Amino acid sequence: MSDNQTKLIVGTAVAVGTAVAGLAYLYLKRAEEPIPTKWKKVGQIIDLNCFPVKSCAPVKRNSFDCHLLGVEYEGLFDRCFIISQNGKQTTARVHPKMVLIQPKVVGNELILSAPDKPNFVLNLDELREESINGKVECWYAKVNGIDAGDEAANWLSEYIVGKPGVLRLLYYPYSYPTKGVSKNDRVWKAYRNEDAGTYHDKTSYMLINQGSIDELNSHLDHVVKPLQFRPNLVVEGPDAYDEDKWKWVKVGDDVIFRVLKPCTRCIFTNINPETGERNPKHQPLETLVKNRSIIPNNSPVMGTQMGVRVTGKISIGDAVYISDESEA
Repeated sequence: MSDNQTKLIVGTAVAVGTAVAGLAYLYLKRAEEPIPTKWKKVGQIIDLNCFPVKSCAPVKRNSFDCHLLGVEYEGLFDRCFIISQNGKQTTARVHPKMVLIQPKVVGNELILSAPDKPNFVLNLDELREESINGKVECWYAKVNGIDAGDEAANWLSEYIVGKPGVLRLLYYPYSYPTKGVSKNDRVWKAYRNEDAGTYHDKTSYMLINQGSIDELNSHLDHVVKPLQFRPNLVVEGPDAYDEDKWKWVKVGDDVIFRVLKPCTRCIFTNINPETGERNPKHQPLETLVKNRSIIPNNSPVMGTQMGVRVTGKISIGDAVYISDESEA
């Protein structure tokens, strides 16, 4: 047997062993914290969003399946595509018009549309057959991906920055999270590696309380909608900022989320999702800085970030419950 063959066999064995150990680790971690059995109804779901392409427009549906990686839309998980430049993620924080790119899945094709531009069509079956051939720096981690090719790159580059060959589109190739928890976020003890999602900033799920948005709007000279904060779930019923003290959330009969940390906010919130334009008065972020800087030495808060503990389907109209522990 050649040295190369030996290295291949050993490498494969290590990879398989690592994968098995990783799955065992996830199982044991999940078993550490018991799931509550008593719940109190606080409201209902009024809106659901999936963002297949990070920083782009959402797909809205009445129901979504919830998986470890996030909500699922036609075989795509939330934030399973990311746009990169020179190996680093690029988002609407830098290029606000990204929020106007609308993804849609028809059959085995991802269709991207944008104002005043012909649609781009990507064959998902062919993409998934490709080997991992890219990597993107996504905040605190470098995450592997499958590059969607030059045609996708040029379509996005021409629309977003006005010239071809600048940006790349990467697809998340795994069925489990790989990014892990950043060093700074380890202070949030409920936050686990398996909650990191695909190319998410932080966690695989984010919830907004309509009551909190209403309270924020009372301080503004214009109305902002929950979509300005890019949530997966919007709940109506709880008082403003009640979600700050929640620990567990149940939606409908089955799906259970662990609340992990408050969702801190940045200049992205100043972008109007309908026009792709920044607010000239830096709102609502400026108001959030004044009223919602509730975490020492950190950004202001709006919404809560979660990880799923019991998967299943959620729908608009589903009752939302919190556990008795949430009041402790």
